Amino acid sequence: MSERLSDEDLLAFLETRLPVDDWNGVRLRPLPVSYTSRFWWLDTPGRVYVVKEFFPGNEENPVYPTLPHQEADALSVLSRHALSPDLEAFAQSPVGTPLLVYGYASPGSFEIGVGEAAELIGRFAALKERVPGHITVPSGWHEVLESGDAMLAAIPESRKAANLKRLRPADSEVKRTAPVRSLVHRSFCLGTILATGEGARLIDWQFAGLGDPVEDIVCFVSPGLAMLYGLHPLVADVEEMFLEHYPDQETVGRFAQERSAYHWRLAAYCLFRHETLSHINAPAARAYGRALEEEVDLLLRLRGR
Repeated sequence: MSERLSDEDLLAFLETRLPVDDWNGVRLRPLPVSYTSRFWWLDTPGRVYVVKEFFPGNEENPVYPTLPHQEADALSVLSRHALSPDLEAFAQSPVGTPLLVYGYASPGSFEIGVGEAAELIGRFAALKERVPGHITVPSGWHEVLESGDAMLAAIPESRKAANLKRLRPADSEVKRTAPVRSLVHRSFCLGTILATGEGARLIDWQFAGLGDPVEDIVCFVSPGLAMLYGLHPLVADVEEMFLEHYPDQETVGRFAQERSAYHWRLAAYCLFRHETLSHINAPAARAYGRALEEEVDLLLRLRGR
């Protein structure tokens, strides 16, 4: 869409959708823009709303396709289990873009501990209720490596791709087994955990899919993903604390065995994005380049163990 959604039009639209008694005292404030979405924060007495407008044209990403309906489907189920904020609205904006609104009680504190994060994602991984409408994503050592191979094949002229192929873990390192399939968040980090008046909640479900919970552990400890979210990579003792607090230690064991495949695939993704964005979005390309360096450094450390 070429037409930009104005704050005035958005506020008028929200007045028809949200159960706010008195609109005279509300405050709408734009938040930082991500690669795929614009955000606003709507402050009302006792309750906060976050408004998310999805940019079109991001549905074909090879690892993280942006699928607004998946976020709406996830929020509608997970909020009942105290895992996400409440879905307040999901509709087409006045300019035709997908618009999603979630709400939560105003928090007393904005601090979230690593142990609380581990407990939250562990409860999510143990959830038995199925969430409809989600894509199937690569699960386990072999499917993840094949996903990385496909991205590098799409940038055959890249000299960095040839170097990254030398770091590829071997298929034979892990025995091929039936893939694990459950809902995974796929971009889990401290930047996707929201402090609310009712406790920590998970946000940003547009990349979710049916895969292996190991991926969510990998995302939380990934230095490249942390940098893309504007966070500092975790130090070693914080990573250890997270793994100790994660409720399912069998999943932690598979993470220890298979993490290098996921980190290598994430490095391949960062390189793919770095190469394909270099001529159309130089700042984003540089950000992916820095994230690539972080993932490569981690792969080298894992090799040296």
